[in-house]
This record gives sequence, C-alpha cells and structure tokens, in this order.
Amino acid sequence: MKRIFVFIVFTALLSVSPSEEQKAAELFRRAVQTINRLSDCQVRYRDDNSFGPGQKLHAHFIYEGRYIRSPRLYYQRVLECEFNYPEQTTPGFQEIYREPEDLIFILPPAYRALGVISMFPEDPKSYGPRGENTKSSAPWDFMNELAGLAQKGRVEVVDENYQGRDCLRFSIVGESGVWNRPGMERACLWVDKKTLLPVRIEKYERDWPKPVVVTEYESFAADTGLKPEQVRFEGLKNPLSLIKTPKAEEIEPLLKRVPCRKLPEPAPGPEQILHGFYEAVAGIANYRADLTMSFRYGRLRLYRADRFAYSREPYWFTLFTTEQRANYLLLSHSAGSALWYSPEDKNLHLRGGGLQRLMGEQTFSGDDYKFYDQVGDNPYQLNFPELQKLVSGDFANAQARAWSVEYQGGKMWELELLRTSWTPPGRPGKLNLIIDPESHLPAALELSGYDDPKAFIACTFSNLKLNQDLRPGEFRF
Repeated sequence: MKRIFVFIVFTALLSVSPSEEQKAAELFRRAVQTINRLSDCQVRYRDDNSFGPGQKLHAHFIYEGRYIRSPRLYYQRVLECEFNYPEQTTPGFQEIYREPEDLIFILPPAYRALGVISMFPEDPKSYGPRGENTKSSAPWDFMNELAGLAQKGRVEVVDENYQGRDCLRFSIVGESGVWNRPGMERACLWVDKKTLLPVRIEKYERDWPKPVVVTEYESFAADTGLKPEQVRFEGLKNPLSLIKTPKAEEIEPLLKRVPCRKLPEPAPGPEQILHGFYEAVAGIANYRADLTMSFRYGRLRLYRADRFAYSREPYWFTLFTTEQRANYLLLSHSAGSALWYSPEDKNLHLRGGGLQRLMGEQTFSGDDYKFYDQVGDNPYQLNFPELQKLVSGDFANAQARAWSVEYQGGKMWELELLRTSWTPPGRPGKLNLIIDPESHLPAALELSGYDDPKAFIACTFSNLKLNQDLRPGEFRF
C-alpha cells in the first residue's frame, strides 16, 4: 500500500512540474516582450561589479540613462562612482551610442580639453570588465541577454516583496557548459508584478556564490516621448577633438602577414618542436626584443613597432613604442609612449606620446581590463611564457602540422596549430609559429581564424637578447 501511495505522489509531482515550468517561461517571455515594446525610457540605476582574480576588484556606479530604441540612440552619464583600484572614470563621465554611425562617443571630464572622442563598439577598450559597453546598455539589451541565457536553460519564478514592491523573482540557469558573453552561468531577475518592468538583475559566474554583477533601477520611466535632440552631452565641451586617427585605408598597406616560403626539406615533428619550445621558455629569466605588429579585426587597424623587455620573477615588463599607426583610440596613442608594469606597486604606468603627454604619467590597476583584452592587440600579451600558456591551454588538443620554411633569409620551422574544438567568439582558431631552430623560440607568429574571417595578428621578434641585466621602467635598452 505504501508503494502505491508513493507512486501516486511521485506521479502527481511529475504532472505539476511541467505546468510550473511553463508558467515561469510564459511570465518571463511576457516580461521580455513588455520591455522590447518600449519606444524609449529614462532611468537611473546602480551598477556594482566584481572581477579580477578572486573577484577582488570592485566598482560601484550610479548612472543616469536615456535610451531611444529605433534607431538606437543611447546616452549615459556617471553620477557617482567608487573603486578599490586605480581608475580614471570620475562623476560626469558621459557616453553616447549612435546606431547610424555605429560609433560610441565619450566625453571624459578629466580630459575635457581633448574634446569628444569617438570609439568603435568592437574596440576592446570600449568594453567594461564583463563584455558590456554603451551599445548594449539599454534595459532591453539587459533583458534580451537574460533571454539568451534562458533559451536553452530553465526558468523558475516566485512571488516576492522586494523593498516594499510586489515583484516576480525569476531564477534563470543557462545550459551547462555553454559559453555566455559575460561569462555568466545563472541570473536572478526581479520585475514589478504589475508593469513587468525590471527592478533588479543579479548575474553569477560558475563556482562563485555571490553575484558578480548587480544592476538595480532606482527609477524607471517608460515611453516618455523622448526626442533625439534630448539625447546629447550636457555641460561645456570642446567642439573639436584634438585626438586624430588615420583612416583604415591609410594603414591597410602597412599590414603584413608573416612573409615566409615553404621549403622541400622535412621538419621535425610537431611534438619535437613543441618540446624544444617549452624547454627554451623554461630557461628564460628575462629577455628583450624588438617587436612589430600588424593587427586587423572588424574595423580596427593597427601597425606598431616596439622595444620590449620582460622579466619572469619578479614579473614586470616595459614597452616603448617607436612607431604606431591606428585608426582607433589606444591608451598609448602614438610613437614615443611608454608602458610599464611595476613590481613595486603592482600597477601599470603609462606615459603617453605626442599630444597625450599632456595627460602626464597615468597609473592603472595591474588587473585593469582596459589593458588585457581577448582580441589581443597588446603586444606584451604575446610574450614567450604567455605564448606557451596559449599553446598548452587553448591549443592543447589542436591539430598540428610542421614544415621547413625560409624566413628572413634563414631556414626555420613553421608550426601550425588548428583548433578542433569549439572556439569562443573573438578568440583565434589558428596559430602559426615560426620557430628558430637554434634558440627554439618564435621569430614570428600569426593568429587568425577569429569570428571575423579576415582578422589576423602578425607579430615578429628580432634582436632577441636572453637573460640580460635589465631593470623595470627603463626604456633605453
């Protein structure tokens, strides 16, 4: 009799569960539809972020935002901000995204004399720590991001009184193992029970119990009849930008892939070449080299030449730019700039070249996301130990081939590594290393196979000197 009773209860639970899931999914769909039907909104919201190793870095913002849905015209102004790391954003920082040009315009109050600065949305330096930028900052963008998480996951809902408001709280869990843009695995969403407009959003990463992003709307005015002329920078501004960048067509002729010619002589096997590369990297205490880089991604174009020094222990690097041409904003935006990581304060120090010398020396957190980006246009990210990590990590199970090539008048080995597993957006799928048979270290490399089929990074290493008497912060070596 007990077995029959248990079976009946279990069957009843199974019959209830799908209807609850369907109810949650339907309510969530209605909430997403409600916000996607808005023509505009004006909001004030709080945004708290934790990121970096162990989520030790924290940023707090209060924004004022005005958003027109079609064509997209977004405006944000920082009303309040606080950080536990060196940061240059101050209250009054303003941003506008205009869809017709597909450009982000920023007006930093600390450098107002430079004028309004334009940025491509695909520029990694226009992004926040979790892949967000002004182009994706409207409330409907946040909701559609959650809808993407829920598409192959599951949604649950409960009634909840949140700070005196009757709300629905949705728990959204993505499909296990699926990569999501900000790296989130699950999220919680509170919406007003009557209007279905968002009140609070929490985002969670895998294996971290606390929310890494909290977005809470302090005020939310929907369908206000906002006009395009009302979405503009406030206060005084320099009408002319003093920062000028060349056009992509001017830089394109400078961009070169690695020039080499395949030879008929056989090369050692990929495993033997990699073994020699790993052993050579293990013997490096420090090194210096001259670098050149060609970079093409989306609308971004970059050519640069640098003097580079690196130390493994204590970790530091120094990068002195001797030539640079880019059609997008860089933090060190001309020849003559110097960037170094100090082992004393664990911070990045930047001394700009050209016009940006007016800013003086700037200090940034050593974990600042504006310097370390997934596209990889920063040459110091391509130091030999980091390249070894890239090979042994991202390309661990890659398809490998090797052959002999002629490169810069000498015989070298070319090692091609091609990913066989899924490649996250914005990451390279193919790595070619030109290996010097004597040093077993790369003389050049090429990364390609991004989600942009024409994108590539080509970097050359010359005048390589291993284990020298080098000191951090010195630029003449």
